[in-house]
Amino acid sequence: MQEQRKASNTTTSEIVLESLREQIINGTLQPQEKLVEAEIAQKFGLSRGPVREALRQLAFEGLVDYCPNKGCTVALLSPQDAYEVFFLRGSLEKLAIQKSNCRLSDYSLMIMEASIEDFRKAVLAGNTMKAVHADETFHLQIIHSAQLNRLTKMWELLSPLNGAMFLSVQNANRLEPNTPDPSTSHKGGAAVWTHQCLLEAIRINDLQATCDLLDQHYEETGRRVYRLSLMEAIGDGD
Repeated sequence: MQEQRKASNTTTSEIVLESLREQIINGTLQPQEKLVEAEIAQKFGLSRGPVREALRQLAFEGLVDYCPNKGCTVALLSPQDAYEVFFLRGSLEKLAIQKSNCRLSDYSLMIMEASIEDFRKAVLAGNTMKAVHADETFHLQIIHSAQLNRLTKMWELLSPLNGAMFLSVQNANRLEPNTPDPSTSHKGGAAVWTHQCLLEAIRINDLQATCDLLDQHYEETGRRVYRLSLMEAIGDGD
């Protein structure tokens, strides 16, 4: 007998939302996979109302596509989607770091340092959700430095899509032979190295170097994912 949840619709909707979002990000739910309200509700022991709310939010975040009379499916994110998400996130973080004049509190720097280590461990362990969370925590310190609430909200709107791109980013990094691979000093790959470089530039208040590194981090990652998608498309056509 399934345990019935006694929390409010808002709470149960958030439970469903977090679960589905995690399954989309870690690849358990595949692109274009159909999401049936009744089946999800039965799985969680809920009515359809909270499930419908969760799917509506996922559609708003861009992780789910809704088609009238057909229902919801997991979104198939295109190479253009990837490029836009990374370009916009990088642009918002550059605005934030320029507004703060590359000055972050010691507390924020401490959080960023810890996030790099958490990210490294998560990547090595193959834990997608922990890696995504560590990456978000790191970059959020940059956004918070501007102390602009609307800027923060704009950046947060892109977070679910950024998480969904994570597996593609990892695959792209592995397939790029020319990607700087500092694994000899930073186990975990190029992403760990890039974040460490960003942190060091911020520590010494080097605004230009920080902006350049953000450009490199996001634009190059977007291009790698784009090339990976093209390679996969060519492979599917064989």
